[in-house]
Amino acid sequence: MLNSEDAGSVKCGQLKRSSYLVIGDIAIINASNEKEIEECRAFAKCLSQKAPYLKAFYAKLSTEGEYRVAKLVHLLGEERTATIVKEYGIALAVDIAKAYYNPRLAEEHRRIALMSKDGEKVLDLFSGIGGFALHIASLRSSIIFANDWNKEAVSLLLKSFYFNRKKMKGSIYATVMDAAKLLEELKGKIVFDRIIMNSPTNSVNYLEGALTLSKAGGKVHLYVLSSREEEAIEQLIMPSTKSDASIEAIEEVIEYSPSKSVFRVDLRKT
Repeated sequence: MLNSEDAGSVKCGQLKRSSYLVIGDIAIINASNEKEIEECRAFAKCLSQKAPYLKAFYAKLSTEGEYRVAKLVHLLGEERTATIVKEYGIALAVDIAKAYYNPRLAEEHRRIALMSKDGEKVLDLFSGIGGFALHIASLRSSIIFANDWNKEAVSLLLKSFYFNRKKMKGSIYATVMDAAKLLEELKGKIVFDRIIMNSPTNSVNYLEGALTLSKAGGKVHLYVLSSREEEAIEQLIMPSTKSDASIEAIEEVIEYSPSKSVFRVDLRKT
């Protein structure tokens, strides 16, 4: 069975496409522009023969809008964008045309879930389709508040919770709100043991508000886009904390581009 890591070994005639992604039974082939669509289509035909479990093939031209949704062109197979993926036995409802999903984050979802503890109150401020929330709820008897501005993503999260309801130990309360408004709405009403902020391009803009909702000793997992660790700390994080938090760890999570990576900065409310 092929997966995205096998991409470099797939050849069809003179074609060798080094960048594609498998999500459930859907293959997404990266295209730099519309001129490459036919090349992608030929590659999809080859891939469909080598991996018959794949049922739909799309070219991805770009990622657009505030929801980071892919601009897709159907190439071959079934003309649908919804599928099911598995992460550590958890079934996730995914729709590649309606909400962002990156299978390379599966390990990170699990890693944060393993850090969490029973009885915690957790806020997932940019939950997307719920990878972090669902992993935590499957392992811990916790209360997770999952929020996203994309109502389609939250709908997929709720569908996934239903799929996995027999495995769930924790509870998930989902909201569709602007993150800044949610932070303001919750101020003075609740404090959290753990806050997850996975929106690498703008999470730091909400850090000050998130720290006001973190209990003393509480943990904040902040994801940022940076070229190196020192830049992430010096330019992005420290100006926003105002000495309200200490940095416990910083870790590179995934490569974003040849020059930048997504880093997770673990902060502790002081």
